[in-house]
Amino acid sequence: MRNTVRMVAAGLIAIAACGSPASPSGGGGGISGQAAQVSVGNVFFRSEHNGSQNPAVDTIAAGTTFTWTWATAGQHSIQSTGTPGIFRNSVIMTAGGSTYSVTFNTPGTYAYDCIVHGAAMSGVVVVQ
Repeated sequence: MRNTVRMVAAGLIAIAACGSPASPSGGGGGISGQAAQVSVGNVFFRSEHNGSQNPAVDTIAAGTTFTWTWATAGQHSIQSTGTPGIFRNSVIMTAGGSTYSVTFNTPGTYAYDCIVHGAAMSGVVVVQ
């Protein structure tokens, strides 16, 4: 039994080390020179590039414009949760089709969430 538990744990560690979409250092899918898109829905942020969700994780090149699009009506916003002032927070928007965009010029890791839903709706932008 103990060996089985160790084998399962080792397998899970190996899978996680491969860089899942939710892994800012190894995953998230590279988007070099392309506009990045995240869908904002009923208590979720979802990467349109790689499907990662809560957190939506995307890796982009410096200078890329990142756009969040409200897929459905509902009260949501984009709020930087890192160092204050990393990017300007959006207002709370409610209409489907609304968009909010930020151009990330400086390499780094930028965490965000929804002002209304907090950590239940989250994402990370890794800028290289």
